[in-house]
Amino acid sequence: MGHQIEQEAKPPRLASLDALRGFDMFWIIGGSGLLIALLEVLRLPHDWILEVKAQLRHVKWEGFHFLDLVFPLFVFMSGVTIPYSILSKKEKGVAPRRLQLKIVKRAVLLIIIGLSFSVFRFNPSAVRFYTVLWLIGMSYLIGASLSLHVESWQKKVFTIIGVLLAYHLVMLYLPFPGKESGITPENNLAAWMDRSLISTNLYRKVYDPEGSIRVITAGMLCLLGALTGQRIKSYPNAKLRCGLELFGAGLGFLFFGWIWSFFFPIIKDLWSPSFILWTAGWSLLLLSIFYTVIDVWKQKWMGWFFIPIGMNSITIYVGQHYVNFGDIQHYFFGGLANICSDADLKKLVLAFGLIAIKWGFLYWLFIKKLFLRV
Repeated sequence: MGHQIEQEAKPPRLASLDALRGFDMFWIIGGSGLLIALLEVLRLPHDWILEVKAQLRHVKWEGFHFLDLVFPLFVFMSGVTIPYSILSKKEKGVAPRRLQLKIVKRAVLLIIIGLSFSVFRFNPSAVRFYTVLWLIGMSYLIGASLSLHVESWQKKVFTIIGVLLAYHLVMLYLPFPGKESGITPENNLAAWMDRSLISTNLYRKVYDPEGSIRVITAGMLCLLGALTGQRIKSYPNAKLRCGLELFGAGLGFLFFGWIWSFFFPIIKDLWSPSFILWTAGWSLLLLSIFYTVIDVWKQKWMGWFFIPIGMNSITIYVGQHYVNFGDIQHYFFGGLANICSDADLKKLVLAFGLIAIKWGFLYWLFIKKLFLRV
């Protein structure tokens, strides 16, 4: 997809999707710190605060916390947009070859942007090829390409099931140099491929949670999002029935993800099949709530805070790598924080200041109708 600044924003087809994307990004731009600081100021029971803190940290290996949903939810939502951004153009007669080129361009651009975070340090040993944007770009390439060229939804479903089963079998049984019994962070096929395919800085030293083979199952999550988007788009207007369908599907995916976890655990760093189904379930539940409230019940005011974030999600994600928001935060809010004698209140002021600065910038872009499209 082309990289451009649009001076005039087109009204979003699904306001709920922009709001949900903003909700997702909120936790990346400082929402976790703000929530914890608020709970501590309110003096809630210590055990409650510890549980919230745990949910706002990634699990070390097996299992699932709330924060582990942030990344896959974004991948899922990138799939939901495909019927609106790609398939709608195909229906209007645009050649599939042109649309495929558009898909490839978007994926490559995302990968290049992600690579720029480490390349511009001009330190070859610090270059990291496998980034969040690498996995988003590659999963979009897979999910959007399959959506474009495979028209039958039944074939898409069979493709998803077949790929997840194949990934399961390959990860458990395909031999590789040094393979031992069981799956550990250091000893699994994905980790071996991370270390062997290309020479790059790995986030976990012995493997990278965004690396190599994981893009395949992440692509299936994107494809599930695309199927969801097609179902929503099949309704000429937002309907409660559609919201209920999304909710029911979410419960179903959670059930099957839980069942699959007995055979292959929920492991985010491997994007395991059970993790894909589990996160698809939670993504569908969240989308059903946002869709029903904002699009069906027309309560768009409920998304006013999140929509400016969601409509420039890539902007703020990239901006956090190039702009030292911490210095800006302390410049504008450091003095106010220092007035506070209570340490917890001081943290709350700084956490609020960080969110206020980022949201204010995004809101300014929103009212000026400036959106970074990638």
